[in-house]
Amino acid sequence: MGAPTIDLTHQEQHMAVSLEHLVRYHEDGNDFLIRIVTGDETWVYHFTPESKAASMEWKHPSSPVRKKFKTTPSAGKVLLTVFWDAQGVLLLDFLEVETINATLY
Repeated sequence: MGAPTIDLTHQEQHMAVSLEHLVRYHEDGNDFLIRIVTGDETWVYHFTPESKAASMEWKHPSSPVRKKFKTTPSAGKVLLTVFWDAQGVLLLDFLEVETINATLY
């Protein structure tokens, strides 16, 4: 039989990994820190803004000033995933899908 399995809560797992990182930092210092890679993701909405020339119009000098509002709907969204280390960004990935399911993720 193998070693017994221990079910840890998410908080306990987080604490265990944090403690392991502190021990490794104590042993290796900055050499350990520069090997860490982390990442994050977010939805990024994009649209095609109206150009300055397209928004120009002829009007009489006494005409009231037209108020402009951002009414352009988003042309779409992409899932932006970024990975970086102590030196800077390692990877930017843009995934153009509307729905992320477990299989795709």
